[in-house]
Amino acid sequence: MMATSIDLHTFSSDCNPFIIDGRLQVVFDMETGDPDDFVTLIFLLGHPLVHLKAITIVPGTPDQIGFIRYALNRFNRNDIPLGVFNMNAKPALSKFHLKIYAPEIIRESRNALDGSDVLLTYCDEKTILICGGPLKNVAKAIQTGQFKLGRLVAQGGFAGDNIVPEDKRLNKFNGRITCPTFNLTSDPKAAKIVLDFNGIKEKFFVSKNVCHGVLYTNDTHKQLEKVKDRSQSLHEMYHVMSVYLNRAGKIEKAFHDPLAACCAIDISIGQWKDVRLYMDERTKEWGSKISEHPNVKIIIDYDQDKYLSTLFAYA
Repeated sequence: MMATSIDLHTFSSDCNPFIIDGRLQVVFDMETGDPDDFVTLIFLLGHPLVHLKAITIVPGTPDQIGFIRYALNRFNRNDIPLGVFNMNAKPALSKFHLKIYAPEIIRESRNALDGSDVLLTYCDEKTILICGGPLKNVAKAIQTGQFKLGRLVAQGGFAGDNIVPEDKRLNKFNGRITCPTFNLTSDPKAAKIVLDFNGIKEKFFVSKNVCHGVLYTNDTHKQLEKVKDRSQSLHEMYHVMSVYLNRAGKIEKAFHDPLAACCAIDISIGQWKDVRLYMDERTKEWGSKISEHPNVKIIIDYDQDKYLSTLFAYA
C-alpha cells in the first residue's frame, strides 16, 4: 500500500474530541530499550495530523534525555516539554540508539521536568496519551488525584484464545490465555493503578497478540524509500531503519509502538473487544476476559493498509 498525502481536515468522527486547530492533541510516554519507541517519536514529530504537546520518558536518565533532546533539536522542536520518572536510574539508552547518529555529537543532559508534572499540565479530556513503555509516569500522575485524560492508547497487554477468534491468532500465542507482557509486567502496581482509574475516558490496549505480527521488513523499507523525501519524519524513519536493517542478521523488526501510535491517530485501524485486562496473581502473566464491567478495549486484529497509510502519511 503506497503512502498518500493526507487532507488535514479529514478525520474520523471518533477523533473529534481531540482536534484543536486541525490537529490531534497528543502526548507521548516512551522508553528507549527498543528502537521502535524512537521511530514512534520521529513519526509523531512530523505526522500531518498530530500536534505533539509533550514527551515523558521511562525511566528518564541523562543519556536518554540527551539523546531525545538531540532528536528534538533536529526537528526544531526544543519547545516540547520533556518529563522523566527517575533521572537517577541506571543508564537506559540501548546500544542501538548510539548507532543512529554520530555519538560524539550527543551529550548527556539533566534538562528535564518531573514526568508526572508534565502529564498533569499537558493531559486533559481533549488529549490522547500514547504509552510505549511501563506505565510509571501515568500512575504517578494519577496518584496526585488531579489527573484527567480523554484517551489512553497503550502498547501492552494480552488477549488470548478466549478473546481472539481462531482465524486471527498468531501461531506463537495459539493455545494461550495469559502471557508475559513487558510494559505491564515490569511494574504491575503502576499498571493496576492505570487500569483501575476512572479519570481516563477511554483506554485502548494494543496487545502483543497483534503487534507481534506487525513487522517492518525489507519490503516495507522499499515502500518507505519511495516517499522518504516527502517529510523530515519519513526521511528520519528511513535513516533509522536503514541502520537497523544493515546490521548482521536483521531482516525485520516488530513495530509494536508504531502500531499503537497509528491506532491513536485512526482508531479504526484496529478491531477491538471490550474486556477486563487482568494479571494472574499466580503466574504474574496478563490476560483478558469478557466482563460486565470492562476496563479497556483490547485489539484483536488490524487493517494493514490503513496502518501503512497512516505510518507513511505526509501533508
